[in-house]
Amino acid sequence: MTDYDVRKKLEAALRARAAQARTAHPLSHAQRPLLLLHRMNPDSASYHVGFTARFTGGFDGTAFHAAVRSLAGRHPALRTTFSGVDSQTVHGWLEPDFAERAARGWSEQELRDAVRGAYREPFDLAAGPLFRVRVFAVAPGEALVLLTLHHVICDFWSLGIVLAELEQLYLAEVQRRPAQLPAHEARYTDFVTHQRALIDGEKGARARSYWHERLSGRLEPVGWPRSDVDPEAAEGGSVVFPIPAELADGVFALAKAEGATPYAVLLTVFQVLVSRYTGRRDVLVGSPFAGRTDPGLAGCVGNFVNPVVLRADLGDAASYREQLGRTRTAVVEALEHQDYPFELLVSELAPRRVDDRNPIFQAMFSYQKPSRYPALAALYVADEDAAPVAWAGLTAVPFRLDQQDDQLELVLEVVHDGDRLVGLLKYRRAVFSESAAREVTGNYVALLRAALADPGRGIADLPVATEVEPGGPRRSAPARVPAGAAPSAHVGRVTAVWQQVLGRRGIGPDDNFFDLGGNSLLLMKVHELLAGESPDRPLQVPEMFRYPTVAGLARRLAGTAVVADPGRGRASSRRVQLADGTARSARLRARERQRPETNGGKDV
Repeated sequence: MTDYDVRKKLEAALRARAAQARTAHPLSHAQRPLLLLHRMNPDSASYHVGFTARFTGGFDGTAFHAAVRSLAGRHPALRTTFSGVDSQTVHGWLEPDFAERAARGWSEQELRDAVRGAYREPFDLAAGPLFRVRVFAVAPGEALVLLTLHHVICDFWSLGIVLAELEQLYLAEVQRRPAQLPAHEARYTDFVTHQRALIDGEKGARARSYWHERLSGRLEPVGWPRSDVDPEAAEGGSVVFPIPAELADGVFALAKAEGATPYAVLLTVFQVLVSRYTGRRDVLVGSPFAGRTDPGLAGCVGNFVNPVVLRADLGDAASYREQLGRTRTAVVEALEHQDYPFELLVSELAPRRVDDRNPIFQAMFSYQKPSRYPALAALYVADEDAAPVAWAGLTAVPFRLDQQDDQLELVLEVVHDGDRLVGLLKYRRAVFSESAAREVTGNYVALLRAALADPGRGIADLPVATEVEPGGPRRSAPARVPAGAAPSAHVGRVTAVWQQVLGRRGIGPDDNFFDLGGNSLLLMKVHELLAGESPDRPLQVPEMFRYPTVAGLARRLAGTAVVADPGRGRASSRRVQLADGTARSARLRARERQRPETNGGKDV
């Protein structure tokens, strides 16, 4: 028996022993809203993080499986589950979900359909694992590999870590030797502890004060131009578009000349684009910041991303160069205060909630430049010009995976791949048609071209490729329940639950849950306690936002049907569709409450 065989037997024994270990930890503020969104629609793939590539040149499926298992052993986030709304459970060992399928002789369309279906498979956050690998063996020594992780345990930075370490682990398995990878001292749970301490400290107080001042005033959702869309579309779409080489060169040159970054150059153009489409001069755009301000967390897998809000005033006659300077200042200030969680900020600012629309901002911009694993850029975008990359003695050929998330109404990612810039526009199909989305990309490129050609030109004068009619407000009226006074029994029950969850007395029938200090996480606790109160029509999570008062929620629990408001439009139709999964789970929970209690079933 070789040293390699002995080591593998020892690893198996240690994993078997560690499989019984469970450790509970608090959630980060980035994880809380993701758990809420998953509970609202557990079958959605909107919060999956995916990666695909075709490996050629002698791919070894057994070695890859062993490498995946070793990777799971290195990162606690890959062994984490979420059974409640307050904590996460880290397992001493949790076997990753790995499967290999014979795909020899499949057509390209059959392969794409299979990969797409595997990517969309829902995760069970309570049981796990939340790290899934599918290998499609298309020929001897050649395979298409799909990695899928839930966003609650992974971000784009983490994906680079996964691929970089998998390369080293796979190569070690093929060569039957130990991998030369350093141990990780910092863990994601350390970040959670640090985040809580920061929020309670002086730095957190300064950040809170900055964001409250920066985001003062009314934060009304934007309206987009009308488009011929399906109002009940439950998925998003995406468009990949190249940014011409001469424009990419221009972005880098202008950034250097103005003492800015390519990110700021591209973001400023996107803010102008959003202004043109919405008719707003006060533009609010979200942008995901890495959140790894502690260098010790650079090699840690987890969801560290914190969206920040970049506000731009486009109401004067500023030139593009002047506006770029303002953007640069706003980005620097945001970087200084990026540690304050967006989820917490939303609960404090309490912006007006409108159905399934993201609070504060509905458009997002990101600039992806993988630093720990630069090859990820080409493999992630997988556009027609993306080049194959070397990987552990193999060749990794980009394979396009259309990640049709609908987290926001409009998201622009610009990926920096060597000397190239590639745009990836993601959009909500209930708001933009495919043709309208392609017009958005054309208009973005046209604005960028004009800004680079003459940075001294006023932003109001920058031309677009296709004229658009700015959108108006897209409002959703509250749903109506049967008329009449709320039944006292239901008022009493709702009041008691609110008092328990909010920890306060003196709650009246017309009080608003969010005005009393409630937030999305506390709302989930209310739902847990009231889900079985209306067995004929189980209370759905999205309805909790539509009936935020005691009396309204009590009438909803007592009513046999909700009277739909014909003016609610597409947003409410889509929300009802998203609520189906929650309704099913609510019925199951109501049945469980009627059964005798049993021991076990809880992680410790």
